[in-house]
Amino acid sequence: MNHKSFVFFDCECANTFDGVGKICSLGYVITDDEFNVIESEDVVMNPECDFDWYLFSGKGECKLAYSKDYFRVKPNFESYYKDIKKLFTTGNRYIAGFAVGNDVAFVNSACERYELPYMQFAALDLESLFSQHYGEHKKLKEWAEYFGVNLEKFQTHKSVDDAMMTMLCLKKFCKETGTPIEEVFTGHKDKFVNSEQMLIQQEERAYRREMTEKIKRLFNKKCPKPAHKNLMGNYYEFDGKLMKDVDTAFELVKHIYNCGGVVVEHLTQKGTVIFLDEIPSVAAERAKKRGLETCSVDEIYNK
Repeated sequence: MNHKSFVFFDCECANTFDGVGKICSLGYVITDDEFNVIESEDVVMNPECDFDWYLFSGKGECKLAYSKDYFRVKPNFESYYKDIKKLFTTGNRYIAGFAVGNDVAFVNSACERYELPYMQFAALDLESLFSQHYGEHKKLKEWAEYFGVNLEKFQTHKSVDDAMMTMLCLKKFCKETGTPIEEVFTGHKDKFVNSEQMLIQQEERAYRREMTEKIKRLFNKKCPKPAHKNLMGNYYEFDGKLMKDVDTAFELVKHIYNCGGVVVEHLTQKGTVIFLDEIPSVAAERAKKRGLETCSVDEIYNK
């Protein structure tokens, strides 16, 4: 007897301030290998935080399915923890979502916020699967339209509806390609995202944020007693690529500060734009139009 089941899930967050998503709903759909729905639910919870004003502004497509008051009267994530963990860790179960890396990271963040053990699970990212197979990128709603899903039944950004649309898209994909659902999962191991991967990425993002803050704290600062004066009176701006290499940027901003120079976020007068390595001709021309010079990181150190 085949006891395999398939879980499609989606999360909505009250906000993602500081790069941390605070879940306010987790919707899921469980099916068998013929896409018969066994169970579905929208687990609505109190995020115990402020809601991003944008979600209730009426601007754009991102609007939550319930009112703030409705979320506030619900239990928090900790109250649902055991049931959600069971949903993701029950044996012989396959899990999928659309752009699911975000959702896995949100679950990790919720566990961390409430000091609960992380849930160890992996999920197939259908956004990545569809994009690779068809050679184009679309949002979930656009894929649903492509596959002929009746969108009148669903409300975008209602977690359980997004989970249902995700499931129906895969159902259409399986029919179109003649691939049984289990083979889609077993044949695309490279499209899985697991909770450990997301934890590593979260740690890396947190590190980059911390380092970026340290770098910016030295912006517009002039050392009162520089150890060296070979960059005295010079003003610098870091190129975007350099700013992404936070370790290099941090060491460089300290070096310039200690040599009497000043780094600013955006030059409004004469100065030099520093690039991580080679200077693209387009970027050099753009800097020239602004009346600025250009140089690489190595050239600064060589001075």
